[in-house]
Amino acid sequence: MHKIENAITLDKESPIYDFKIEEGELVLSDTTELGYYIISCAKSLGALTSSMNKAKLSLSLLDTKNLDFIISDGQSKDAWIEMLIENSIIRVQGIYDRTLIFTNKLFNLGISNDSINHALIVTNDHVKNFNLDNKLKAINKTCNEYRLVRNMVIHHDRYTEDLHDKLTMVIHADHLSKESGKESFVDSKQLEKIIENYLRDKKRELDKYLGRIEQKLFNFFDMALPIYNYYKEQFRSK
Repeated sequence: MHKIENAITLDKESPIYDFKIEEGELVLSDTTELGYYIISCAKSLGALTSSMNKAKLSLSLLDTKNLDFIISDGQSKDAWIEMLIENSIIRVQGIYDRTLIFTNKLFNLGISNDSINHALIVTNDHVKNFNLDNKLKAINKTCNEYRLVRNMVIHHDRYTEDLHDKLTMVIHADHLSKESGKESFVDSKQLEKIIENYLRDKKRELDKYLGRIEQKLFNFFDMALPIYNYYKEQFRSK
């Protein structure tokens, strides 16, 4: 966890401490521009850090023990393996989208979330004046590694690679063979070992990739915190 989380989420000037429960709902009383700025930054930062945590959780599921626990009787492992890998890739890539949204709130740019994109944010004069565009570009460069894979997963087709395709095809065929009352045509222990090795290697690969993104993100946070304090001062002086 980076220190920016406590600094913004638990900011002593945050209106979060004024939340009340009325008729079973959380209600925030009227607040100042500064208060809305703090809440806005806290919400977007929370979404960003949650995205990172979900990516880590998704990667932690890439394990044969987890597969054995979540798969019900009669289900085949191939669909679960494919789903977990696809979900991991999408989760990891979603981190940068949340970073851009947080940047928008940090600088109080007022851009709709639906309109935010990399080029719009990194070319913004306010972002460039604080040299935060370079930190964003560094995160984006790392994310580009899997962007084509992610876009394929979301818009076009399932996740695919030669080893993955062969493995899931064999698992599926073996499952159908057993369901139809026939014997397994592969040694189950050897197949489980192949699955275990594949998931271990894929998890290691994605863990390293996520680690590089997290390091770039922390570098971004180091510069973002003073900017947050600067903008708070601007709101106080109004």
